[in-house]
Amino acid sequence: MNTDIRSIVARISQLNILHRIYIHRAAAENHIYFGQLPILEYVEEHDRCTQRELAGQMQVSAPSIATSVKRMQKTGLLQKTVDENDLRCTRLTVTEKGKKLAQQCRKAFNAIDERMFTGFTEEECEQFCGYLNRLIANVVTDEFKGRNMFSLIVTMTNEKKLHAAKEGEDDL
Repeated sequence: MNTDIRSIVARISQLNILHRIYIHRAAAENHIYFGQLPILEYVEEHDRCTQRELAGQMQVSAPSIATSVKRMQKTGLLQKTVDENDLRCTRLTVTEKGKKLAQQCRKAFNAIDERMFTGFTEEECEQFCGYLNRLIANVVTDEFKGRNMFSLIVTMTNEKKLHAAKEGEDDL
């Protein structure tokens, strides 16, 4: 193979980093954290869902979702109400402020994605998607099959924290 695979991987990494920078900036400009948009969108589509349902959908732990929900309640993005049929159960709803910010943020995210594919034909996008699917299939293991992007990011963040904690222990 004449093409240097390391340079291709480096370009993919560069694209990923640039995309994440722009996405994080767009989220911050819309006054939400990066991971809050998927939560807002899910709750809006599944009004009155429970935190347990949300945690299952996001493929993260219940305590992780509880922390996010508490933060989002505090900033007025989500509202919790007690289920009238089961007082032990609370239901989640997106507030008007949350809906507005989610729409603005989604619009900004879509604009970034569209900008990235400026000049590509539909056929080129389909081919590119096929190549990406093959790359993913080549590296995915059973551990990550069927996992969504949100849960992969949480896994990556948790592994970074674990590694940092171990590095700190080694310094003792």
